[in-house]
Amino acid sequence: MIRLENFQYTNQSETFNSTMKFVFLLTFVFGASQAFWTDCPGVPGLDLFESPQCSGDRCRATRGEIFYGKFWFHTAGAYNELRSRATAFIFGIGVNLPMTPPHDDLCNLIQFPNGTLTSCPTIPNQQYLVEFIMEIPQIFPTMRNTRVQGDLFNGNDRVICLQILADLL
Repeated sequence: MIRLENFQYTNQSETFNSTMKFVFLLTFVFGASQAFWTDCPGVPGLDLFESPQCSGDRCRATRGEIFYGKFWFHTAGAYNELRSRATAFIFGIGVNLPMTPPHDDLCNLIQFPNGTLTSCPTIPNQQYLVEFIMEIPQIFPTMRNTRVQGDLFNGNDRVICLQILADLL
């Protein structure tokens, strides 16, 4: 236990520096755990992910309703396809969630950041935008506090990966 009765700062600069170090530490320790999405280790991730159904530490979706959002990413190569796969980890077991057109191959949905539609093959080191609107099927199980992993594949190579903490109601 720290006793504060005899603890006094005599230098305002020292107080400011100590306060900034404390704020940085809190941001580092708690800020990273508050993001609703993270990149997968060893695989390129997204530049940004936005959805009104995602905030704080998770995304919330309802079966039978629409889930929508957008994300930006850079490609490392010229990809001929961007097949998508979503996997929910229920009690540590991966369950692939069915993806239907046009969400099964994101070459159908990619845009340049200015909103101009394009397609595959992608241009190396180019940023792309995907806006998606998809209905969550009623057949999906109800899940709370579940890690969902989204992958994009070019052939058998996983080229983009992200993980989301989700509640599916």
